Amino acid sequence: MGERIFLCVYLGFCSFYDCRTMRIPVWLLHGGLLLGSLYAGGKMISGMAGWQAVMAGILPGTIMLLYGRLSDGKLGEADGKMVILAGLLQHWERCTAQVLAACFLVFFAAMFLLLTQKGTRHTRIPFAPFFLAAVVLLWIGEIFGGLICG
Repeated sequence: MGERIFLCVYLGFCSFYDCRTMRIPVWLLHGGLLLGSLYAGGKMISGMAGWQAVMAGILPGTIMLLYGRLSDGKLGEADGKMVILAGLLQHWERCTAQVLAACFLVFFAAMFLLLTQKGTRHTRIPFAPFFLAAVVLLWIGEIFGGLICG
């Protein structure tokens, strides 16, 4: 539970910067990755997780980083790094579910902007607040609805 609270607080800071400046500071991204790596390392040392589980956890974020490179920056590098941190703190199933939920939330926001003619297909939408919302919504779903994601 502590890792979920940390993740929500961390994503709250990332969302603040992403909404205001469309950029997340490098110190925040790398600090989060350092703490996440230490946490995952501690889990491996204590035998709570194997290296395969840690590698599977960072896979969704790594795929996002790769897609960001292939799409000429349509998906920001910071987004992939946030997801890597989430994968270091949780099982890959939960992380993947959170990414998919965030993508659906972004899709609905983009459709709303297009339908209301407040945005175009080139309108930039910050990902961090939607990822935070997805993390919180799935956490609430797990607590109250019995939804299990890893």
